[in-house]
Amino acid sequence: MSRTFAIAAILSFSTALGAAGARADDSLAARVHAAAVKSCAAEASDSFPASHYGVITSTCVRRISSAAMRNYAIEADLRMKSSTALNTATK
Repeated sequence: MSRTFAIAAILSFSTALGAAGARADDSLAARVHAAAVKSCAAEASDSFPASHYGVITSTCVRRISSAAMRNYAIEADLRMKSSTALNTATK
């Protein structure tokens, strides 16, 4: 459940950044990564050995970060197509 909220927060955050349009891609990636690290802290458990903890956390961060960046890229592409369609229709 916390993963769902984390992904929703990352998506809304990335959409807000995309709307601003002034951020560099690596800044966006760094912010998404930081949000993923924060949301994956809930998956870490003291019952696992340290070797498992690192793998679980890195897998979670990679999964959430890549999903958020993939969704951001899809939304940016749709915005670009929408913008292009509007520009073409007004000519």
